Amino acid sequence: MFSLIRQGTRIVKSALKFTYNDSKRTKWWLRDESLIPVTQSVAAAIRGISKPTGPSNVEIIKWRKLKIVFRIEGSEGLAQSFIVKAYLLSRFKHRLKYRRRGLNEVANLIRAKRRGINTPDVYGYGRINDIFGLVTVSIIILEDLCGRSAIDELMHTRPQDECSRMLISTVSLFSKLYRGACNLFDMNGGSVMLCESALDSEAFLVDLERADFYDRPSVEVLMFEAGYFARSCRNWVSTEAIDQWIGELLSAVSINGSGEIEKAKERFNHYFGTDLSRKERLRIR
Repeated sequence: MFSLIRQGTRIVKSALKFTYNDSKRTKWWLRDESLIPVTQSVAAAIRGISKPTGPSNVEIIKWRKLKIVFRIEGSEGLAQSFIVKAYLLSRFKHRLKYRRRGLNEVANLIRAKRRGINTPDVYGYGRINDIFGLVTVSIIILEDLCGRSAIDELMHTRPQDECSRMLISTVSLFSKLYRGACNLFDMNGGSVMLCESALDSEAFLVDLERADFYDRPSVEVLMFEAGYFARSCRNWVSTEAIDQWIGELLSAVSINGSGEIEKAKERFNHYFGTDLSRKERLRIR
């Protein structure tokens, strides 16, 4: 575990070279010093987010038990809006069990970007520690992909022909995942962002908390990611559209021989139709 923490910290330090401490227990790694006012606004927003009124410049996007995702608007000295992911570890057992969550995700986002995968830019990463040095809040400041929404949200409101176009538009993203040798364990429609006004535009990946990176691409991993993603879209697209999509994806990654195509589609169908535990997904190579 400690080797993984050190590895993640090295990746963060290599990309976010400016460090800033606004208290003894708070440390930030930033792209540059111009982001100091952003950290101050983000910290104030996190302190006020649980109050009845809440900060006026914050839009809550997702709020789970240990994680809040929000947009902080361009006010209070901010020249632009940002997306913030905050892991709130208020209980001691959570600080022991989940202390790597924020670090894992920011390191994975940086690695994915370096491997040519479409992800939002990382502007900063911060940690607030308790008196024992354990992380109580882990914070990631990201590019706001304005005008883009999760593909499952878009499909829920669009006709089937538009949903099929959205599916086809993700071929480039999946081919980049393949070439970047990235295995995303929880690939689903909530992780892929598309432009609402241009459905054929480039898709972006926004959730890389649970991902591994390998030395070389794997068709098995690609078919797993494709199968699980297609499962999350099957209520809005036809079987024919999924068949077309997987055919275009295989062509995009240069899987062209009839035997290779048949074997790959067999693995795709397996993952499309099978519920796997997290341990089973972690073993896929």
